[in-house]
Amino acid sequence: MGGLAHKKRLSSLCASPYLFVIPALVLVIGIFVPFLSAVWTSFTDSKLYIAETNFIGLKNYIDLFRSGQFQQSLKITVFYSLLSLAVQLPLGLGVAFLLNIPSRMQRFMRVVLVLPLLIPPVVAGLIWRTMMHPTNGILNHLLGLIRIAPLPWLSSPKTALISVVLIDTWVFTPFVALLLLAGLQSIPAELKEAASIDGAGVLDRLLWITIPWLTPHILLVTIFRAADSLKSFDIVYQATRGGPLNATRLLHIMAYEEAIRWAGFGKSMAIIMVLWIMCYAITNILVNRWKRAVEVM
Repeated sequence: MGGLAHKKRLSSLCASPYLFVIPALVLVIGIFVPFLSAVWTSFTDSKLYIAETNFIGLKNYIDLFRSGQFQQSLKITVFYSLLSLAVQLPLGLGVAFLLNIPSRMQRFMRVVLVLPLLIPPVVAGLIWRTMMHPTNGILNHLLGLIRIAPLPWLSSPKTALISVVLIDTWVFTPFVALLLLAGLQSIPAELKEAASIDGAGVLDRLLWITIPWLTPHILLVTIFRAADSLKSFDIVYQATRGGPLNATRLLHIMAYEEAIRWAGFGKSMAIIMVLWIMCYAITNILVNRWKRAVEVM
C-alpha cells in the first residue's frame, strides 16, 4: 500500500507542471482562434445578410489597393501617426525634464499630469468635440477674448486632422512623459557625478549621458504610440465620425463602416489585416532597434 501511495504522489508531482501550462494554452488559443478566423474571413465574400460564404482569394485585397478611398485612408492613417509622434515625443520629453526638477509642486504636477489618462478616449473625444464647436465652443470663445478669429477646428477638412491630433496629444502625452520620466530617474547618480567632476557642462551631460541613456525608453514609447496611433479609432470617431469629407477617415474607421454600415465583413477584415501587417512591420523594426539600444547600455 505504501508503494502504491508513493507512486500516486510521484505521478501527481510529475503531472503538476503541466497544469501550469493550461492558462497559457487557453490564452494562446483565445488569441489565435479569433485571429485565424479574421484571416480566413478576409479571403471570403462574407456578408452580414447572406448566410452563404464563398472563398474569393485575394480579391478583397486587390479591390482595396485599387480603391482611391482606401489609398486616401492609408495616407491619412500614416500622416496621423507620424504627426502624433512628431508632436508627442518632444512634448513628452520636455514635460519629463520639467517634472524631474525638484520643487514643491513636483508631486502635485505629477498627479495633474495623470488626469488625462484616467479619462476614456471616447469621453475625451466627446469633451473636445464640444469644446471645439465652431460657434458655441469654449476654445473659440477664448480666442475671441484675445481678438483672434474663430477656427473651424473639426468642421473643416483643412483643420480637422490636426485638431484630432491635438486631442490625441492631450490624452497620451502624459503617458509619454511618465515613461520618459522613469528613464530620467533611472540614470545612475554616479554618471552625473563623474561628468560633473570631469567638468562637463549641462549641454555635454545632455548629449553624452541623458540622451543615450534615454534612447531605449524613447524607442519603447515610440513602439507603444506608433501601434496605438496606427489603429486609433475611438477618439477620431467620437470627434469627427471620419469627416468632414473623409478628412479623418482612418483605416480603422473605414473597416468599421465597411462592416457595420455596409455589412462587408470580408472586406472589413482585409482592411484590418493590412493594418495589422503595418503595425507588425513597424513595431518589429522598432523592437529590434530597442534591443540593440539596450545591449549598448
